[in-house]
Amino acid sequence: MSAAFLSYAFLALCLFYLQNLVYFPHVHLRLLALLLFYVGLRPSLALSLALALVLGALQDSFATTPFGLHLGAALVLVAAARFFRQRLLWQHLGSQVLASLVALVLQEVFMQVSLMTVGYEGFFFKDLLLHHGVEILGTAALGPLMYLLVGAVETFLRHFGWRPGNEPSQYQPFS
Repeated sequence: MSAAFLSYAFLALCLFYLQNLVYFPHVHLRLLALLLFYVGLRPSLALSLALALVLGALQDSFATTPFGLHLGAALVLVAAARFFRQRLLWQHLGSQVLASLVALVLQEVFMQVSLMTVGYEGFFFKDLLLHHGVEILGTAALGPLMYLLVGAVETFLRHFGWRPGNEPSQYQPFS
């Protein structure tokens, strides 16, 4: 599990820097959330929880929101991934986009409700919801690419002898 964790953490760090240092002023995508969702679909729950804790703490330390907000949102993504794991056909493009869209919407609802609970006012404005909705739709559209990227990392690790566990891998090429 440590080789897989380090590989996915390195990929997440690259996506974090790409998202926050290169794309941020012009493009708003939730690449880490999408990565975490697709890693959550993997057979190993421990791997996805460990990655959720690391990515949530990383995003919390970078953001100006209350500490724990992104950590909780990452755990919501893992829970959504585990829920959808056995319920959808992952070889169909529409199923992947729909599942990632629902998971990202659940993450956004969790974050907005958490911020309102803490006392931040005005986060449900029409313009902000429209902006976040477009951001979520754009991110969900990239779901199949993230599916292939996570599958490529798994294939890379298998070449060095890593085995994900007793369950068969869900990452097959699109038919």
